[in-house]
Amino acid sequence: MNENQSWQKIASKYKEGTKHIARVTKLLDYACYVELEKDVLAFLHRQDMAWVTINLKPANMVSCGDCIEVMVLELNEEKKSIILGMKQCTANPWEGIEERYPEGKCVNGIVNRVLDYGCMVLIEEGIEGIVYVSEMDWTNKNMHPSCFVSVGDTIEVMVLDVNEARYRMSLGLKQCKPNPWEQFAQKYQLNDILTAEFDSFFQFGFFVKLEWNLSGIVYSSDLSYNTEDFKEGDKLKVRVLNVDAERERIGLEIVSSEF
Repeated sequence: MNENQSWQKIASKYKEGTKHIARVTKLLDYACYVELEKDVLAFLHRQDMAWVTINLKPANMVSCGDCIEVMVLELNEEKKSIILGMKQCTANPWEGIEERYPEGKCVNGIVNRVLDYGCMVLIEEGIEGIVYVSEMDWTNKNMHPSCFVSVGDTIEVMVLDVNEARYRMSLGLKQCKPNPWEQFAQKYQLNDILTAEFDSFFQFGFFVKLEWNLSGIVYSSDLSYNTEDFKEGDKLKVRVLNVDAERERIGLEIVSSEF
């Protein structure tokens, strides 16, 4: 039997969409080679090994000598190549994800990884979502994610966005907790007087500390006091000028100082 006849036979046996048991023979950083039968090698890319492939390495999924179930995705007789998939032998957990996890739903998940910019949360088998550090806390936004969560933690998160086609889910941690900006807006009205603590200067004024670890802004244009001697922790009486809970802004002016 010549080589062409041999590949005709292979093509008739390993049709696209059929499932087979194959043996892993070689691991690469981005893929692996498997043997369907003696002298019939095929290629399995990491993107077809699992439904969630972020930072996935083939060595984390299989080892040389493992027998695995695969599906034939493509067979090219001219190029004498076979492309296989492993995830295609299991149900796609992302199908119907937008119905199961609509935006605004709060769910429990397990922290799988902590990154510099957020953390990955396992919602169910094969479904990971990301919580960016900006969505972890209402007021502390410049801290490392490890200050809020650790690997193995079970946390409650809110679904912010789901993309079934791209296998992406964005989650929020702070959204499952009371919003202090809204709490402030409900408690205080315009022109209300309250006590604040001087925090720090910036180019156009300074910040003060308020309840719920919030920051308020006193602009230079609203100052009638000499602030050169202000220091952190000084007590101030301030009047509420404006509150924008959506933009997380509280504008104030000094009524009196107690330093």
